[in-house]
Amino acid sequence: MAIVLVLGIALAMVAPLMRRYGGASFALGTGVSMVLAFVVVGLAHPDARIGQAAMEANRRFYLMMLACELPVLILTLISWRRVQWAFWVGWAINVAFAVYLAVIVVWLEFFWHW
Repeated sequence: MAIVLVLGIALAMVAPLMRRYGGASFALGTGVSMVLAFVVVGLAHPDARIGQAAMEANRRFYLMMLACELPVLILTLISWRRVQWAFWVGWAINVAFAVYLAVIVVWLEFFWHW
């Protein structure tokens, strides 16, 4: 399921490259929709094997992801009406979210010591 998250973020990151073909808003919307699908599945089906504290931490993180990506989806829908600033604001929010996730992954991979 994590591949859906990675593909969604990657598709949203390369969305400005699709401007030449007129598909930038579609690419951003598709990427954000994939991330939101990941969030909905994560909220609907928590893994009971990981313990109550981890389930609560995951729920809070999914809600934070929802709070970051839902405005991007709304701005993407606005940008289909040829409102350029909405696309760029949504894309900037998505880039900030992607950088945040990258920092978390690097921190957990290289600096987390048991």
